[in-house]
Amino acid sequence: MTDSANTCYYFPSIVSGQIMKKISLVCLVVLLAAGAVLAQAAPDPIRLATGARILGMGKAFAGLSDDISSFFINPAGLANPLRWQVTSMSGKLLEEFNYLSFSGLYPTELGNFGLAYAGSSIGGAFATTIEAGSDPDDPIYVIDYSQDPMSYYNNLLLLSYALKLEQISEFPLLSDATKRFPLLKDINVGANLKFFSVNLTGDGITQGNASGNELDLGIQGPTSYPWLTWGATIQNALTTAMGGKLVYQSGWEEHYPALLKVGLATNIIGRKNALYGFEPHTLKFLIDLDYELSRSTLPPIYHLGLEWEPMELVAIRVGIDQEMVTASNIANNLTTGVGLTSGDFRFDYAYHQFYGAPGVDNHFFSLSYGISPAERVKDHLISAPDKLTTTLAAVDVEGAAVDPRITDVRINKIKVALSARAEFKTQTSLNVGKNVFVVEGYDNKGKLIEADKLRMLRLINYPDVPSDYWAAEQIGYIGTLGIIKGYPDGSFKPKGNITRAELSALLIRTQVGGDDKVPSDVESSGFKDIPSSHFWAAKYIDLAAKSKIVTGYPDGTFRPSANITRAEGLTMIARFGQVEKATYSGEFTDIPFEHWAAPIIAGANNEGMLVYLKGELFEPNRLLTRAEAVEMLYRSQPVMELIGGLANFESGY
Repeated sequence: MTDSANTCYYFPSIVSGQIMKKISLVCLVVLLAAGAVLAQAAPDPIRLATGARILGMGKAFAGLSDDISSFFINPAGLANPLRWQVTSMSGKLLEEFNYLSFSGLYPTELGNFGLAYAGSSIGGAFATTIEAGSDPDDPIYVIDYSQDPMSYYNNLLLLSYALKLEQISEFPLLSDATKRFPLLKDINVGANLKFFSVNLTGDGITQGNASGNELDLGIQGPTSYPWLTWGATIQNALTTAMGGKLVYQSGWEEHYPALLKVGLATNIIGRKNALYGFEPHTLKFLIDLDYELSRSTLPPIYHLGLEWEPMELVAIRVGIDQEMVTASNIANNLTTGVGLTSGDFRFDYAYHQFYGAPGVDNHFFSLSYGISPAERVKDHLISAPDKLTTTLAAVDVEGAAVDPRITDVRINKIKVALSARAEFKTQTSLNVGKNVFVVEGYDNKGKLIEADKLRMLRLINYPDVPSDYWAAEQIGYIGTLGIIKGYPDGSFKPKGNITRAELSALLIRTQVGGDDKVPSDVESSGFKDIPSSHFWAAKYIDLAAKSKIVTGYPDGTFRPSANITRAEGLTMIARFGQVEKATYSGEFTDIPFEHWAAPIIAGANNEGMLVYLKGELFEPNRLLTRAEAVEMLYRSQPVMELIGGLANFESGY
C-alpha cells in the first residue's frame, strides 16, 4: 500500500463556505479512518455503527443491553430478546462519511443467533497538494488533478451467539453452582465473530484491499438489587498472534486495539424492578467505562446516558460520549436522541457532537422491528385478560407462544394446536362460578418453559333478565352464590313480588352459606299461621325469628304468603346486615320523620343500600320486587364479603 505523506483529500460537495475548515475536517476523518496505518491500529466501524438509540445515550449500554442493538456494545445482551428482531441504522459523520448497519436476531432453544453488518465509506475525494511558494505555517491546498479521486470503505460482518446460563444450568459443572448462587441462572454470555473487509483506492494507492478477523466477548447479569444490572465486554479480544489483525494485499498488517468495556444500568423509575414507581414513567441511568488493554498508558474514558419514557410511545435520551483527543486530553461530546414506538416498530434518532468538528451536525437514524416492552413480551401465552366475568357457557382461549423454545401448548393438560406463527385458539366450556385454566408451554423434550393462568368467573344468567337490565349484574352474582333461586322453567321474574316466607328463606340461605347447611330440626317460632313443621318455609322462618331478622305481627301471626312491602323488606334485610339505625334527616320526601321505618331507612341509606332509589320516592307500602330484594341484599355487608370471595380465585366460596 502506498500514499503521499503531504497529501490531503478534497471533496467537491463542500467547496462553498469555509472551504479550508471543511477540508481540514475531512482530512481528519480520512486520517482517522484510513491513515491509522501510521499507528498500525485498524479502525473498527463498530465504534460508531451502534444504532441511534445507543448513540443518543452517549454509547452507554453495556449494563442494559436489552435489545438487538447489543450487537455493537455487549453481545451478551442478545440473550434477552424473546423473539426475532431486526434493526438498521444510517447516518453521516461530518456530513461526508457514511455509516450504515443492518442486523437480525433469531432466538432458539439452544440460544440466540444473530447476523449483522456495519460499514463506513467515503467517495469522490480529490487529492490535494500544497501550493508551491505558500507559507509552510499556513499552507494553501490546491487540487491535484493528476491523481485519481479517492474512495474508501470499511465493511464488517458479525456472526453472533448469546444465551442465558439458565438454558444450560443442568450441566454438571453449573448445576451445583446455580443451586448455591441462584443469580447465576440470570447471567447472559455472548460473542461476536467479526470479519473485516477494507478497500482504499485512488491517489496512486495500490494493493489497497485488506481483510481481517476479530472476536468480541461479553457477559451481563443482575445484582442483589433488582434495580441494578451490570455488563462487561472485551472488544477485539484476539491478539495478533491469534489472528486478530487486518492484512493488506501488500502484506502490511494492522491490529485492532483491544477494548475493555464495563457498565452499570440503574432503573431509577419503572413499572417494576425500580427504585421508585411513577406510572407510566420510566427512567434509566447508564454509565460505561472504556479501557484500552493494548495501550495501557491511556486513561479510561466514560460514557453517561439517560433514557426517559414519559409513556410507552416516546423515549427521550441524552448522554455524554467521551473521546480521546490526545494521550492527555479527553473531550466530552454531547449526545441527544428520541425514540418513537408503535406496536412492534421503533424509530430512533440521535444527534452526536464531535470535539474535532465544532459546528458540524451529525445525525443518525435507526428503524427496528420486534421491539416490545418487556412487560408486554412476558405475556406471551395468553392474550385474554387475567380475570374475566361472563355469562357465556363457553369462551375462546387464545394466545401465542413467543418464546421460540415452546413447541407444545396444553390447556388444563389437554394439547391444543399451534399455527405456523405459534398462535393457538380453542373453545372451552365454563361452569357456573370460578373457572381456572392453566396454559402451559413445553419444548420438544417435554420440559415446561412457561405457564400462565386464565381465571374466568361465569355468572348464572336467566332468559328474562337481559344483560342491560338495571339489576342484571346483581342478580347474576346473587344467583351464582345460590342465595336466590330461579323458577323451574329457568326464569327469574325480576318484576315479580316476593313473599315474606321467600325473603326469610333467602336471608337464611345467605347467613348459613347455602341451602344444604340449613338445619331441619329448628325450634318452632310459635307463629300461629305456621301450624306445621312440614310447611316448606318453616325452618327458614324459625331461624329468621331466632336470629331476630323477623318479629311477626302483634296478633302472633307471620303471614308467610303475604307479599312483602318495600319498608318491611328493607327492615328484614337491614337486620340481617346488622345495619344500625340512624337519625332520619328527610332523605326521602314521602317518608315523614315519625314513620316507624324512618331510622332503618336512614341507616340503610348511609350504608349505600338504597342507591337505586336516589332522587326518587321511597314508597314504603309499595310491594317489593324480586329485583329490588336482590339489589338491597347485594349492597349489604355480609353479601359484599361473599362476592369478594367469589372474585378471589385463591379461595373458595
